[in-house]
Amino acid sequence: MGKWIRDIREKTADMDREQAFTYVMSYYWYHILAAGILLGLLVLLVYHIGWGDRRKEFTCVMVNQEIDYGRDKKLAEEFGAYAGLEAKEILIDSDYQISYRDKQMENAKESSYEKFFFNWQAKEIDAMVMPESFYEYCQEQGGVFMEEKIPVGMTILKDTLTEESGDPVYLVFVADTKHGKLCEEFRRYLCGGSRMR
Repeated sequence: MGKWIRDIREKTADMDREQAFTYVMSYYWYHILAAGILLGLLVLLVYHIGWGDRRKEFTCVMVNQEIDYGRDKKLAEEFGAYAGLEAKEILIDSDYQISYRDKQMENAKESSYEKFFFNWQAKEIDAMVMPESFYEYCQEQGGVFMEEKIPVGMTILKDTLTEESGDPVYLVFVADTKHGKLCEEFRRYLCGGSRMR
């Protein structure tokens, strides 16, 4: 780096500022790009080591429900208070509009489908709220759930979610969750906790 700077100073000694800038950008652009990339990687490394751990203690996704970030945030805050966790340790995410079989969602995105199954495979999802038809579809795809499936009509979510006739919505838990105790806390909270305000 010092060699480059000395070399630039020698070659631009007789140039004005504009000429020197043009010369540097013409002949040293790849050096500048490489230095920028290295600096960016260093910043990412420092961030990852210091602040990058964003893993959640508990994650619940809502499939084919109205996307409502306010409801999701409030649910995370209230469940966090109930379970003794901070809201930032909990993720409630309703941004999963998924088309499957003959069920075509108007706002469905291929990325939601991929995100759902990728996060499930990576064991990043603990609980799910989904229509029965999607529950059956997931089982056909090899998904395994805990035996209990709870109708959302029996939970405090009943007034905030929608169900299509003939396709009830259930709260279910993945069989290989890493957070079994929190799943039980979440079930207790939704089935017996105070109604969402």
